[in-house]
Amino acid sequence: MYRLYHRLMQADLRISIKDYKRNKNLKIQLHRAVFSHRQFIVRMNGAPWPKDGRPVSLTKLLTSLRKTLVKAL
Repeated sequence: MYRLYHRLMQADLRISIKDYKRNKNLKIQLHRAVFSHRQFIVRMNGAPWPKDGRPVSLTKLLTSLRKTLVKAL
């Protein structure tokens, strides 16, 4: 029984980004969506992203991160 819960808690992919200029960390956890092969349920610093919690593709996630990081510079 414990293994089932442990599998649900584990992320399929984890990304950590450190912003030295502002001294902040961004922790991203990607969990594979059950009904889709190419989409993930994303949590950033423990909160669902996007706010409605729907699954997103890696392309949308990386595009959003790139745009945010370019604006911060």
